[in-house]
Amino acid sequence: MDAFKKKLETIRAEAEVAKGKAENVENELNELKKEAAIKEEVAAAQASTIQTLETDLESMMTGGNDSKTKARELELRAEELERKVRSLEDEQSKLEAKIKDMTEKRNKVRTELDGLATFDE
Repeated sequence: MDAFKKKLETIRAEAEVAKGKAENVENELNELKKEAAIKEEVAAAQASTIQTLETDLESMMTGGNDSKTKARELELRAEELERKVRSLEDEQSKLEAKIKDMTEKRNKVRTELDGLATFDE
């Protein structure tokens, strides 16, 4: 009977540890989701800026020689922002992959926790 109680205590302790891990993974997942949302907002804002710059560029192209210099500067700025958007999109993809991985880990820990809870009953 003592061996059974010790085994039950061990299983309960393991369940608590698994539950703690699941909570930690879930918290980290939520943080990553927030980060990804912020990155998406930044990317959208920069995409809007790029569109504005491209519009400005087109209107300047119709102007004189001085406008051509400004247009080139705007074009360079637009290219720079496009690179930054691509970089942010790459980072977003990485974060989404990490979120997927963390979700899988969380689900695995939950499955283990559910298995331990079922065994405990």
